[in-house]
Amino acid sequence: MKKQWQTPELEVLQVSETMAGKGLTVVDYTYVNGVLVDIDIKDPS
Repeated sequence: MKKQWQTPELEVLQVSETMAGKGLTVVDYTYVNGVLVDIDIKDPS
């Protein structure tokens, strides 16, 4: 017996919701004498 075909569902992902968490998008780079020494991810709110 054939199975009934089902319409596939589309999942919509929010770009702001990443593995780092929602809204953590501000990145602060710190260079000393041209060498990257620190990267901070900050909550913009």
